[in-house]
Amino acid sequence: MNYFDILKVIAVVLSIGILVLFVRHYHKETLSVVEQAKVFFIGFISNLLDTVGIGSFAVIVALRRILGVMPDDVKLIGTMNIQAMVTAVFQMIIFLHYIKLDIITLLVAISMIALGGYLSGTIVVRVNAKIVHRVMIIAFAFTGVLLLLSQLNILNINGGADEIRGLKLAIFAIFMLAAGFLPAFGVGYYSLVKTSIFLFGVNPIIAFPIMASASAYQMPVTSYSFIKSKKFYAKSTVILIISGVLGVMVAAPLISKVDSYTLKWILLGIVVYNIVTLVKTSKK
Repeated sequence: MNYFDILKVIAVVLSIGILVLFVRHYHKETLSVVEQAKVFFIGFISNLLDTVGIGSFAVIVALRRILGVMPDDVKLIGTMNIQAMVTAVFQMIIFLHYIKLDIITLLVAISMIALGGYLSGTIVVRVNAKIVHRVMIIAFAFTGVLLLLSQLNILNINGGADEIRGLKLAIFAIFMLAAGFLPAFGVGYYSLVKTSIFLFGVNPIIAFPIMASASAYQMPVTSYSFIKSKKFYAKSTVILIISGVLGVMVAAPLISKVDSYTLKWILLGIVVYNIVTLVKTSKK
């Protein structure tokens, strides 16, 4: 068993432990058959897109507004983190099997993103919805700027390296700590991770296993605070997990055929939509 296999086993055990806690804090959520179908659709589509490079959080936030489910933002964020914990483990197992990368770079990303997730998870459950809205707006705006700069080839500093060392590794760690804060406020960190990879001249393909592995460790840490405070939609979380895993399984074979340029424009449109709707909600 190598280092990567050990990381996979730990991630699986960690997720199982949090799922046990989830079951202990499970509470009733009334959903009609139509609402259950809507949540299933959201989980499948968002995680299919997440696997091929579009972060699931932005998609879930957008679709739940369009379809009229999971209205409470704080509970929604808790739900997204819990379901992402499970789907991330499946992605991690797939990506680490097919994509080679440096173990030190991976460990730095995992530890710093997990730390950011823990710190942010303890904060967000204690603040009011208006503050959460503002942070989400700022984070989505920042993500949108990064995506736009990437699409305009301003940040596409591609390289073939598979590791980061020295001062660059220290700066990379700071980027990953900041990325770890985002999911607790309902914003995925794929764009920030991918941008960091671009900036340090590393092969961009390693963003996939880094993001999946970091999520497999960070999501349980962030989910813990939401579960303990019962800030999640119980039945919706279960439905999202089941449909999300199906989405990952369908999307995994398609990774090598993905047109990432087009997907980034789609994600940018979703991000802009989320910003507009969040601004409108905040005004209300």
